Amino acid sequence: MKNKLTANTILEGIVDGKTIAMNCFTLTDNFVKNLETVLRNILNHYGKTELLPAIFGTAQELVNWTCLSNMRYIYYKQNELDLNDEKVFKDTESRFLASINKLNSANYREYLKTNNMYVHVVFQHDVTGLNVKVHNVSENTLDQEKYLRSYLKQAMNYANVLDYFKDHPEDPQGKNLGLAFSIIILKESGLRPDLLRISKAGSGAYSRIEIPFGNEYHSIRDKILKDEQIVPFERKSLVPPEFQAELDKRIKSMDIDSLEFIHN
Repeated sequence: MKNKLTANTILEGIVDGKTIAMNCFTLTDNFVKNLETVLRNILNHYGKTELLPAIFGTAQELVNWTCLSNMRYIYYKQNELDLNDEKVFKDTESRFLASINKLNSANYREYLKTNNMYVHVVFQHDVTGLNVKVHNVSENTLDQEKYLRSYLKQAMNYANVLDYFKDHPEDPQGKNLGLAFSIIILKESGLRPDLLRISKAGSGAYSRIEIPFGNEYHSIRDKILKDEQIVPFERKSLVPPEFQAELDKRIKSMDIDSLEFIHN
């Protein structure tokens, strides 16, 4: 359900062991402010506030990357471009990135809302660590997995931001730099950038960053290696099945920039 939450109610939910979820269509100033508030309260609760700059920057970039993916899809559709042609992607990317600004982000937003193309962010936390998951709910996405794997592989080896521009001449303004920069900051903060993942999840895109608070944290990668079942965003529903369809209808009718608590 959609709630307007204060810093105090967010902290109360964290203390009670609740998961927090946020939704957005585009990376608005209000959403970024809420994102920082949630992360600051979680890290403060566990005595890890020194990690805020690195984690906040990375989480923001994961959301931004996903929002850009949705806008990229719209750009391709409006220009009647082949969604699955890798050469078209390489030839088009510089023009698409040049088209992004606050003005047409607002125009994109109306299309995104009409087509229910939103981004879902989930914060799971306990004394062992923090897991931030970002899921592209839209079924209308480009298959960029090969490009993303190449991007991340390169970024893991960067010593500074200049390395990014050497690998990405199509982006002279650095509009896709943020994720690579976040990986550099994670390294400098003593965190593990190898626990950052971006991949396909069904019809949409799925990404996450895991932040261990100590040696007791078991990453999703470790759990998979142990053959443990992993289901992204699995949660118990508080809504009786007979009312689920009505709830979904109401959610779609609302402006979906929101925060919510999810009971574990």
